[in-house]
Amino acid sequence: MRKKVLYTLIGFMGLVLLLTGCTGLLVHRGTDVKAPIPAVPGDPNAPRTIDPEIFGQPFVRGEYIPGELVVGYVDEAAFSQVLSLVDGTVADSFSIGELQAALVELPAGMSVAEAIGKVLLKVRDRSDPLRGVAFVEPNYMYELIDPEPTGHDDLLKSVEPAVYDPNADLRPYQWGLDVVGAETAWTHATGDGVVVALIDTGVDGTHPDLAGKVIQGYDPVTDTWFAAGVDSDTYGHGTHVAGIIAAKDDGQGTVGLAHNASIMPIVIFQPDYVGAFDAAQGIVAAVEGPDGIPGTGDEADVLNNSWGGGVYSQLIKAAFDYALANDVIPVCAAGNDGEAFIHFPSAYPGVIAVGATTPFDTRADFSTLGGWLSVGAPGTNILSTVPTWYIQDGTGDPLLYDYWGGTSMATPFVSALAALLRELHPGASVYQIKRMIENAAVDIEDPGFDIYSGHGRIDAGAAVTAPVPDDGAYAYIYTPTASSAALYGTWLAIPFVDVILFQDGEVRYWAQTDFWGWLGLGFPVGSWMPGWGVAAFMGIEPGTYDVIVGGDDQVLWWGRTANRVTATGTLTVGAGGFEELEIPINTELQVTIDWTGAGDVDLAIWEGDWWAAGWSTAKTGADWGIFSGDDQAADGDGTETYTLFNPTIPGGAPHWDYDTYRIAIDATNAAVDTVVTVTIVQNGITEVYGPYNVAAGSFVNLELQPDWWDAVGGPWVF
Repeated sequence: MRKKVLYTLIGFMGLVLLLTGCTGLLVHRGTDVKAPIPAVPGDPNAPRTIDPEIFGQPFVRGEYIPGELVVGYVDEAAFSQVLSLVDGTVADSFSIGELQAALVELPAGMSVAEAIGKVLLKVRDRSDPLRGVAFVEPNYMYELIDPEPTGHDDLLKSVEPAVYDPNADLRPYQWGLDVVGAETAWTHATGDGVVVALIDTGVDGTHPDLAGKVIQGYDPVTDTWFAAGVDSDTYGHGTHVAGIIAAKDDGQGTVGLAHNASIMPIVIFQPDYVGAFDAAQGIVAAVEGPDGIPGTGDEADVLNNSWGGGVYSQLIKAAFDYALANDVIPVCAAGNDGEAFIHFPSAYPGVIAVGATTPFDTRADFSTLGGWLSVGAPGTNILSTVPTWYIQDGTGDPLLYDYWGGTSMATPFVSALAALLRELHPGASVYQIKRMIENAAVDIEDPGFDIYSGHGRIDAGAAVTAPVPDDGAYAYIYTPTASSAALYGTWLAIPFVDVILFQDGEVRYWAQTDFWGWLGLGFPVGSWMPGWGVAAFMGIEPGTYDVIVGGDDQVLWWGRTANRVTATGTLTVGAGGFEELEIPINTELQVTIDWTGAGDVDLAIWEGDWWAAGWSTAKTGADWGIFSGDDQAADGDGTETYTLFNPTIPGGAPHWDYDTYRIAIDATNAAVDTVVTVTIVQNGITEVYGPYNVAAGSFVNLELQPDWWDAVGGPWVF
């Protein structure tokens, strides 16, 4: 087993950055009068260099396993280049359809940020770009959604001491089954012939309630399938979940909502946190089954996921898209944060996201809120199975059963209901089963759909007789540069930006673009357009959505934009339909310097890092932008402005695709020292830098100034 070490990275969540950009809540510099600061002189002939680690740092978020890099690719030659760039070795690999996923071990002394920076800089190299790689990312860590503390509610029946009697019938103490109408549902379906995979801690197949119910399982760390009926649980969480789904209906112990379903343990927690690589490998194994081929009958029908975190992983998204493409139903816990906190995998498009409810048909106070919620299900004081090695206090006898709470306990109720519906409707799509569950739900909390319980608390008795609805919709959204098509006829992708679908003011679906557009893999529908960068939305509800494209300050091609890389559009999709939408990203740039008492000072611009031959001023003219004129400041005070527009704007000056625009103050013609203020406007957002004390005869590259843009460059223009 690979050694896994906890590393905490302090960073910002993409949602915070996106909302900052969308609402314009920026902190503008220079709004207060400040004393001039000494400018650091620079050499105009100095070559541009960049530290890969600094460049890669903004693409590393959340907690991850140090020394490991996850790479998704479709071209072996490109992957070989990645290995060479980072001097890495392949620790493990598997395929997700056409996409190959590799876990790369980095050499001692190389950070994950440095490795990512090296790869992304190679992707940017126009003379020899790295094509055929879909993504590189840290091996992000995910944790179990731990059970919430629970106690016997006054309105619930006391189970003492019968809970400790292995021969007792504990069905009367399972309030969740009463609320969801289990007995009514069982007259139609019991989960017969359906396999539910638990992406969890394993399952104790020797428990009397689960004996004969647990089929072959998979260990992604060792890449092996293990025998049916064994105890594979490393913690107890998986066994409790398994009992809620499929405990036998034999008049003893507890009973599962889909008691005739089978359980497939996928042991990703052993027992602690897991890396995204192992989690994705486990998901794919469940989708394909022991023979490695989806659709042959030995694979899972439903995936239960009571785990997650706040970090978006391209690899995990690809694994769930693969499940959706093969009509395997992913059910995911919303989390126990108790607030509107973005949570994956429950926020991925197409999955069934589950919150927790109480015996009073209210949202449990710990249940995470969100517009991506599908439904709520019983999640407090849930009696279910625990491993046989859990021992009663004071007696030494096996405990066998216990009350736990959390969205981890609510999720298996929905997985079990999905199993009942899969038994009844084997040809239904994932979306159709999801909508049957949602349409039959009992409305609680606010009227209609709400962020507290989604469509409401599940009603299994109603869902099993619900009609099969129309199928869902699919969409690919591309975020290319606005300038590249006009200049060269080929869109150039802006990768790693968030694409979010809003409806009625709420976030409904969330996806992120990859490098070149390969992540969609052409399934389940749609084109294959390498070079575009795609955010894939699979199995979404038909309708009209407001689309917001928003990324970090730092984007792939070196630079930060003052407008947080935002763009908007509208997506409309019909039942069973597929839509492709392009939302080009564009920024406009205007740079102005104002100075006092020095005579001839020039604004200098380096227009792009590959094409430009050197610094441009009003004296030399510019290739792409337009200078306002050479102000030689006969009175000693002056101002100069450089303006650059996208070529799609009538009369605007073009520029080279996507570039950093380096900015300098050229005081080589100035007779005396001066004070210079720099103002940058991008898409109507203003930031002011300085004022700087600039020495006569000096050249001041603003990248060297302590208060400048960031560590890796200047304004970025698409």
